Amino acid sequence: MSLSKVATVVVLSSTLASAAALAQDQQCDFSFNHDLVISDTRLEVMEEGRTLYRFEEGRLWVEGERIPLDGSQQQAMSDFQLAIYNQMPATIELVEQALEMASVALDAVATEFAELGVDMDNLRDVADTLAQSVREKIALEDGSYRLVGGDFDQFGDQFDQEFERQLEAAVTQSIGAIMMQMGSAMVNGEGEGFEAKMEAFGERMERMGEQLEQRFEGQEQSLEIQAEALCRQWQQLDEMETQLQQQIPQLQPFDQLEVKADKLAYRWY
Repeated sequence: MSLSKVATVVVLSSTLASAAALAQDQQCDFSFNHDLVISDTRLEVMEEGRTLYRFEEGRLWVEGERIPLDGSQQQAMSDFQLAIYNQMPATIELVEQALEMASVALDAVATEFAELGVDMDNLRDVADTLAQSVREKIALEDGSYRLVGGDFDQFGDQFDQEFERQLEAAVTQSIGAIMMQMGSAMVNGEGEGFEAKMEAFGERMERMGEQLEQRFEGQEQSLEIQAEALCRQWQQLDEMETQLQQQIPQLQPFDQLEVKADKLAYRWY
Protein backbone atom coordinates (compact mmCIF):
# COMPACT_ATOMS: atom_id res chain seq x y z
CA MET A 1 0.00 0.00 0.00
CA SER A 2 1.41 3.36 -0.99
CA LEU A 3 2.03 6.25 1.39
CA SER A 4 -0.51 8.27 -0.55
CA LYS A 5 -3.11 5.60 0.12
CA VAL A 6 -2.36 5.75 3.83
CA ALA A 7 -2.60 9.53 3.75
CA THR A 8 -5.91 9.34 1.89
CA VAL A 9 -7.37 7.09 4.54
CA VAL A 10 -6.20 9.35 7.36
CA VAL A 11 -7.48 12.48 5.64
CA LEU A 12 -10.82 10.74 5.15
CA SER A 13 -11.05 10.00 8.86
CA SER A 14 -10.16 13.60 9.61
CA THR A 15 -12.86 14.87 7.28
CA LEU A 16 -15.49 12.62 8.82
CA ALA A 17 -14.54 13.63 12.34
CA SER A 18 -14.54 17.30 11.42
CA ALA A 19 -18.03 16.89 10.01
CA ALA A 20 -19.04 15.25 13.26
CA ALA A 21 -18.01 18.37 15.16
CA LEU A 22 -20.98 20.11 13.52
CA ALA A 23 -18.96 23.25 12.90
CA GLN A 24 -21.53 24.91 10.71
CA ASP A 25 -21.23 28.38 9.19
CA GLN A 26 -24.77 29.41 10.11
CA GLN A 27 -24.66 31.80 13.02
CA CYS A 28 -27.06 33.50 15.38
CA ASP A 29 -24.58 35.63 17.33
CA PHE A 30 -26.46 34.53 20.39
CA SER A 31 -25.37 35.51 23.88
CA PHE A 32 -26.43 35.92 27.48
CA ASN A 33 -24.83 38.97 29.03
CA HIS A 34 -25.24 37.57 32.55
CA ASP A 35 -25.81 34.25 34.28
CA LEU A 36 -29.43 33.18 34.41
CA VAL A 37 -31.55 30.94 36.63
CA ILE A 38 -35.04 30.31 35.27
CA SER A 39 -37.94 28.15 36.44
CA ASP A 40 -41.71 28.29 36.12
CA THR A 41 -41.84 30.48 39.25
CA ARG A 42 -38.55 32.38 39.24
CA LEU A 43 -36.31 34.49 37.03
CA GLU A 44 -32.93 35.53 38.42
CA VAL A 45 -30.17 37.37 36.56
CA MET A 46 -26.75 37.22 38.21
CA GLU A 47 -23.17 38.38 37.75
CA GLU A 48 -20.34 36.51 39.49
CA GLY A 49 -22.73 35.18 42.11
CA ARG A 50 -24.35 38.56 42.79
CA THR A 51 -28.05 38.91 42.01
CA LEU A 52 -28.75 41.81 39.65
CA TYR A 53 -32.49 41.31 39.62
CA ARG A 54 -34.95 38.62 40.62
CA PHE A 55 -38.61 38.12 39.83
CA GLU A 56 -40.47 35.57 41.93
CA GLU A 57 -44.12 35.09 42.91
CA GLY A 58 -45.08 38.32 41.17
CA ARG A 59 -42.51 40.44 43.00
CA LEU A 60 -39.40 42.12 41.60
CA TRP A 61 -36.12 42.97 43.32
CA VAL A 62 -33.40 44.98 41.56
CA GLU A 63 -30.01 44.89 43.28
CA GLY A 64 -31.74 43.94 46.52
CA GLU A 65 -34.35 46.71 46.39
CA ARG A 66 -38.02 45.79 46.06
CA ILE A 67 -39.54 47.46 43.00
CA PRO A 68 -43.33 47.98 43.17
CA LEU A 69 -45.13 46.85 40.02
CA ASP A 70 -48.54 47.75 38.69
CA GLY A 71 -50.71 45.09 37.09
CA SER A 72 -49.39 45.67 33.57
CA GLN A 73 -45.75 45.54 34.65
CA GLN A 74 -46.31 42.42 36.71
CA GLN A 75 -47.96 40.69 33.75
CA ALA A 76 -45.12 41.71 31.43
CA MET A 77 -42.55 40.27 33.86
CA SER A 78 -44.53 37.03 34.20
CA ASP A 79 -44.85 36.69 30.43
CA PHE A 80 -41.11 37.22 29.94
CA GLN A 81 -40.21 34.73 32.66
CA LEU A 82 -42.49 32.00 31.31
CA ALA A 83 -41.47 32.65 27.70
CA ILE A 84 -37.80 32.00 28.53
CA TYR A 85 -38.69 28.98 30.67
CA ASN A 86 -40.82 27.46 27.90
CA GLN A 87 -38.02 28.03 25.39
CA MET A 88 -35.52 25.91 27.30
CA PRO A 89 -36.75 22.33 26.55
CA ALA A 90 -36.43 22.80 22.78
CA THR A 91 -32.99 24.34 23.24
CA ILE A 92 -31.82 21.44 25.42
CA GLU A 93 -33.25 18.93 22.94
CA LEU A 94 -31.25 20.48 20.11
CA VAL A 95 -28.14 20.31 22.30
CA GLU A 96 -28.62 16.60 22.90
CA GLN A 97 -29.27 15.79 19.24
CA ALA A 98 -26.14 17.56 18.07
CA LEU A 99 -24.01 15.93 20.78
CA GLU A 100 -25.33 12.52 19.78
CA MET A 101 -24.43 13.10 16.12
CA ALA A 102 -20.92 14.15 17.05
CA SER A 103 -20.46 11.14 19.32
CA VAL A 104 -21.68 8.64 16.71
CA ALA A 105 -19.41 9.94 13.94
CA LEU A 106 -16.32 10.21 16.13
CA ASP A 107 -16.88 6.74 17.55
CA ALA A 108 -17.25 5.29 14.06
CA VAL A 109 -13.90 6.73 12.96
CA ALA A 110 -12.16 5.55 16.13
CA THR A 111 -13.60 2.04 15.77
CA GLU A 112 -12.25 1.68 12.24
CA PHE A 113 -8.74 2.65 13.34
CA ALA A 114 -9.00 0.26 16.28
CA GLU A 115 -9.29 -2.56 13.73
CA LEU A 116 -5.69 -1.75 12.80
CA GLY A 117 -4.59 -1.74 16.42
CA VAL A 118 -4.42 2.06 16.54
CA ASP A 119 -5.59 3.54 19.86
CA MET A 120 -7.94 6.43 19.12
CA ASP A 121 -9.42 6.88 22.59
CA ASN A 122 -8.35 10.54 22.54
CA LEU A 123 -10.63 11.07 19.57
CA ARG A 124 -13.52 9.46 21.42
CA ASP A 125 -12.78 11.75 24.35
CA VAL A 126 -13.41 14.80 22.15
CA ALA A 127 -17.17 14.17 22.18
CA ASP A 128 -17.12 13.77 25.96
CA THR A 129 -15.16 17.02 26.28
CA LEU A 130 -17.74 18.83 24.16
CA ALA A 131 -20.63 17.39 26.16
CA GLN A 132 -19.06 18.39 29.47
CA SER A 133 -18.27 21.92 28.27
CA VAL A 134 -21.80 22.43 26.99
CA ARG A 135 -23.38 21.09 30.16
CA GLU A 136 -21.30 23.53 32.16
CA LYS A 137 -23.01 26.24 30.13
CA ILE A 138 -26.54 24.84 30.37
CA ALA A 139 -27.82 22.73 33.25
CA LEU A 140 -31.18 21.58 34.59
CA GLU A 141 -31.17 21.36 38.39
CA ASP A 142 -34.22 20.80 40.60
CA GLY A 143 -36.57 22.06 37.90
CA SER A 144 -34.54 25.22 37.26
CA TYR A 145 -32.42 25.90 34.20
CA ARG A 146 -29.05 27.48 34.90
CA LEU A 147 -27.24 29.20 32.05
CA VAL A 148 -23.77 30.69 32.23
CA GLY A 149 -23.44 34.08 30.59
CA GLY A 150 -21.31 34.51 27.50
CA ASP A 151 -21.17 34.54 23.72
CA PHE A 152 -22.01 31.02 22.58
CA ASP A 153 -20.43 31.59 19.20
CA GLN A 154 -17.10 32.22 20.95
CA PHE A 155 -17.69 29.06 22.94
CA GLY A 156 -18.04 27.18 19.66
CA ASP A 157 -14.76 28.67 18.46
CA GLN A 158 -13.03 27.51 21.63
CA PHE A 159 -14.30 23.99 21.12
CA ASP A 160 -13.22 24.01 17.47
CA GLN A 161 -9.67 24.84 18.55
CA GLU A 162 -9.60 22.06 21.14
CA PHE A 163 -11.15 19.63 18.67
CA GLU A 164 -8.54 20.41 16.02
CA ARG A 165 -5.75 19.99 18.56
CA GLN A 166 -7.00 16.58 19.67
CA LEU A 167 -7.68 15.50 16.10
CA GLU A 168 -4.20 16.45 14.91
CA ALA A 169 -2.68 14.47 17.78
CA ALA A 170 -4.86 11.45 17.02
CA VAL A 171 -4.12 11.52 13.28
CA THR A 172 -0.37 11.90 13.92
CA GLN A 173 -0.53 8.92 16.24
CA SER A 174 -2.45 6.86 13.70
CA ILE A 175 0.00 7.63 10.88
CA GLY A 176 2.93 6.61 13.07
CA ALA A 177 1.24 3.39 14.14
CA ILE A 178 0.30 2.47 10.58
CA MET A 179 3.80 3.15 9.30
CA MET A 180 5.30 1.02 12.10
CA GLN A 181 2.95 -1.83 11.24
CA MET A 182 3.82 -1.50 7.58
CA GLY A 183 7.56 -1.57 8.31
CA SER A 184 7.19 -4.58 10.61
CA ALA A 185 5.16 -6.46 8.01
CA MET A 186 7.75 -5.81 5.30
CA VAL A 187 10.63 -6.95 7.56
CA ASN A 188 8.75 -10.14 8.42
CA GLY A 189 7.83 -10.82 4.82
CA GLU A 190 4.17 -10.07 5.41
CA GLY A 191 3.96 -7.03 3.19
CA GLU A 192 1.34 -8.43 0.84
CA GLY A 193 -0.93 -9.48 3.69
CA PHE A 194 -0.62 -6.09 5.36
CA GLU A 195 -1.31 -4.31 2.09
CA ALA A 196 -4.47 -6.36 1.61
CA LYS A 197 -5.50 -5.49 5.16
CA MET A 198 -4.96 -1.80 4.49
CA GLU A 199 -6.85 -1.96 1.21
CA ALA A 200 -9.78 -3.54 3.02
CA PHE A 201 -9.52 -0.87 5.71
CA GLY A 202 -9.57 1.89 3.12
CA GLU A 203 -12.68 0.40 1.52
CA ARG A 204 -14.39 0.19 4.91
CA MET A 205 -13.57 3.82 5.60
CA GLU A 206 -15.03 4.86 2.27
CA ARG A 207 -18.21 2.88 2.93
CA MET A 208 -18.42 4.32 6.41
CA GLY A 209 -18.11 7.83 5.03
CA GLU A 210 -20.97 7.20 2.62
CA GLN A 211 -23.10 5.63 5.35
CA LEU A 212 -22.51 8.49 7.77
CA GLU A 213 -23.29 11.02 5.07
CA GLN A 214 -26.56 9.26 4.26
CA ARG A 215 -27.40 8.82 7.93
CA PHE A 216 -26.73 12.42 8.91
CA GLU A 217 -28.06 14.16 5.82
CA GLY A 218 -31.65 14.18 7.02
CA GLN A 219 -30.64 14.82 10.62
CA GLU A 220 -28.50 17.83 9.72
CA GLN A 221 -31.34 19.31 7.69
CA SER A 222 -33.69 18.73 10.61
CA LEU A 223 -31.22 20.32 13.04
CA GLU A 224 -30.82 23.34 10.79
CA ILE A 225 -34.58 23.81 10.57
CA GLN A 226 -34.91 23.50 14.35
CA ALA A 227 -31.98 25.85 14.90
CA GLU A 228 -33.40 28.54 12.64
CA ALA A 229 -36.78 28.28 14.37
CA LEU A 230 -35.09 28.55 17.77
CA CYS A 231 -33.14 31.58 16.67
CA ARG A 232 -36.32 33.35 15.58
CA GLN A 233 -37.86 32.53 18.96
CA TRP A 234 -34.84 33.87 20.84
CA GLN A 235 -35.03 37.00 18.69
CA GLN A 236 -38.63 37.44 19.78
CA LEU A 237 -37.54 37.06 23.40
CA ASP A 238 -34.86 39.70 22.84
CA GLU A 239 -37.52 42.07 21.50
CA MET A 240 -39.77 41.13 24.41
CA GLU A 241 -36.99 42.05 26.83
CA THR A 242 -36.57 45.44 25.14
CA GLN A 243 -40.28 46.17 25.58
CA LEU A 244 -40.08 45.01 29.21
CA GLN A 245 -37.22 47.43 29.88
CA GLN A 246 -39.35 50.25 28.51
CA GLN A 247 -42.11 49.33 30.94
CA ILE A 248 -39.73 48.85 33.87
CA PRO A 249 -36.78 51.27 33.44
CA GLN A 250 -34.93 49.81 36.45
CA LEU A 251 -34.11 46.76 34.29
CA GLN A 252 -32.41 48.73 31.51
CA PRO A 253 -28.85 48.47 32.95
CA PHE A 254 -29.12 44.68 32.94
CA ASP A 255 -29.83 43.74 29.34
CA GLN A 256 -29.68 39.95 29.24
CA LEU A 257 -30.35 38.71 25.70
CA GLU A 258 -28.58 39.60 22.46
CA VAL A 259 -29.51 37.89 19.20
CA LYS A 260 -28.15 39.61 16.10
CA ALA A 261 -28.62 37.26 13.14
CA ASP A 262 -31.25 35.02 11.59
CA LYS A 263 -29.67 31.58 11.96
CA LEU A 264 -28.74 29.84 15.17
CA ALA A 265 -25.18 28.52 15.26
CA TYR A 266 -25.96 25.07 16.63
CA ARG A 267 -22.24 24.27 16.65
CA TRP A 268 -22.02 25.55 20.26
CA TYR A 269 -24.31 22.71 21.14
